[in-house]
Amino acid sequence: MARALSTACLTVLLLVGIAGAEQAPPITVGILLLNQPFITELAGPLDVYHHVPTERLRVLIVSDTDREQVTYEGMPFRANVTIDNAPKIDVLVVPSGAGSLDADQKNERVINWIRKAAREARFVTSHCEGAFLLAAAGLLDGKDATTFPTDTDALQKKYASCRVQKGQRIVIDGNVITSAGGLASYEAALYVVKRLFGKDEAMTIGSALVFGPSNFEALTSAR
Repeated sequence: MARALSTACLTVLLLVGIAGAEQAPPITVGILLLNQPFITELAGPLDVYHHVPTERLRVLIVSDTDREQVTYEGMPFRANVTIDNAPKIDVLVVPSGAGSLDADQKNERVINWIRKAAREARFVTSHCEGAFLLAAAGLLDGKDATTFPTDTDALQKKYASCRVQKGQRIVIDGNVITSAGGLASYEAALYVVKRLFGKDEAMTIGSALVFGPSNFEALTSAR
């Protein structure tokens, strides 16, 4: 009788554990878009993360305003949430935009939010000149990082404690992932998918996006 009760209790505990696992909330990706973001650096991560089933991962566009804005290329967009009401972000994505090299770095409201969101995030990523915003928030102090190829010297000069790696498409230092932008934005996002859901998931998404051998090499050999 005691053995039967123990078995029944174990079964109940297992079922409760399974139910709890099934009810785990999806991972939240927050892509920070300020006015006039460059479309490739936002489209890459947006595309990659939207290939993950919504019950496992959700993607939010975050901005400093709820008004309609436009990309650098003129495409209108509106954020899902603002930095004032955004939920906890598990994967913070900071693409580049027309203001990344000047005005956005001086926007204390935005920089303070990046700093706060990064403290709670599992991964912090930037693409192209988005690295300058991470650096302004102090997130690249003492870390290896990269940015758009023609901006590496400027990043190193302005933020001397950052160890800028030239000639790298993706640089990984702990939970901070920076990319050179462009197509490397896709590769960096796929690297995060690999870390979260495994290599098979990342390779499946890469195949769906018609990645070639050189792109997969960048994904698997990222520094």
